[in-house]
Amino acid sequence: MFNLARESARTTAARLAKRGVLVRLQRDLYALANRKYSIFSLANALYQPSVISLETALNDWGLIVQVPQTIFSIGLKSYRCVNENTQFIYRSVQPELFRFGQTKVEDFFIVGPEKALLDTRYMKTKGLAELLAEDVDVSGLDPELLNYYSGLYPNAVNKLLHTFDKQEYEAK
Repeated sequence: MFNLARESARTTAARLAKRGVLVRLQRDLYALANRKYSIFSLANALYQPSVISLETALNDWGLIVQVPQTIFSIGLKSYRCVNENTQFIYRSVQPELFRFGQTKVEDFFIVGPEKALLDTRYMKTKGLAELLAEDVDVSGLDPELLNYYSGLYPNAVNKLLHTFDKQEYEAK
């Protein structure tokens, strides 16, 4: 932004942090001291590229009532950190599963509800999620979009989706 070399930018940012203009969030990541930002925009910034997903997105879209104590995102590599007394976990997905279903809400990126469900089911096949079918309200999901997206995931994810389909039909 200021056309500075990387080391000059680091030195300048460190000096501005000492003066209270900036707050250091982690190495090479600063925020203006008096500027408010959402915890989800922080999650997007702490590890890039990443997008809010999994149980965090399911809760944000109102599909589950449990409020995760951890902010879950997906990215191209796994990563975890603690910042502002919050744990951030980034689960790894292949690029072809990362690059769709995202939307910008306010100042952060989050996957849509259908993709959040599929991402969670995908992580369950890897033993990285514990969400039960009865804990998810699937009534507001777009079945066509869910069906389209599910074709992009491995077959094991589609087998798990039948649990949700069965729950949906039993509720009607």
